[in-house]
Formats: sequence, C-alpha cells, structure tokens
Amino acid sequence: MTDMQPFERLATLTTRFSTEVSLDAWTWSSLYEYADTAAPEPGQIVEVTDLWAVSPEGYGSTDIAVVGRLLGGQWFTCVAWSDTSGFGCQQGVDWRINDTRELAISQGLDKESRVHLGLALPGEDGTR
Repeated sequence: MTDMQPFERLATLTTRFSTEVSLDAWTWSSLYEYADTAAPEPGQIVEVTDLWAVSPEGYGSTDIAVVGRLLGGQWFTCVAWSDTSGFGCQQGVDWRINDTRELAISQGLDKESRVHLGLALPGEDGTR
C-alpha cells in the first residue's frame, strides 16, 4: 500500500484554488505513479502557484496543469490528462523542472495550459 502522507501534504497546497477538479491525495499519487518523465520528490514541493484542473466532458476524465516552486528554488510544471476511466487506463503525465518560473512556463507547459492558467506567452492568443 502506498503511503499517502506526502500526497496529503501536496493536496493541502492546492486547496486554495477553485478548480472544477480538486487535486486530492489520490490524484497527486496518480500524477507520480503514472509519470512519463522524472518527477520531483513530493517533499521537495514547497508551493503551488498556479493550477488548472477540469473534466472536459463533466465526469471522469481530467486535464491538469500545475506550476510550483521546489525547495531549492527551482520551478516545476506538471501537465496531465486521463480519459474517463481515470488514471491507470489511458493517461499522460509530463513533469518538468526548470531553473526559473519563466522557463517553467515557456518550456514546461503546453500552449493550452498556459492559456487556461492566464500565462500565455507574448504573441500567443490569450483566449481559451
């Protein structure tokens, strides 16, 4: 059985965000379990600054984008999706670590995530 304590702490970092889908401990653990790329240790995450989490059709599936700061001052992003079966069937989870927030936004997020987070780059269409 997975120790959920590190993921419960991460869930508390995202409770201040009003999103359609909440990032509870189970969802955070799925972002780690099904990661396609190397993820930072849960204890290294000290702050979540931006979060977008929705269910496009209103049930089951998820689209998630997270930006946050790590203990050493680096920044992380996580862009994830799952189908209506949830994580464990069909999903994609891409974690990225960058030295600055600006690099995390430009190199760690896809255009759709940047737009939904209100972080569109200069020249990108800022509408959803």
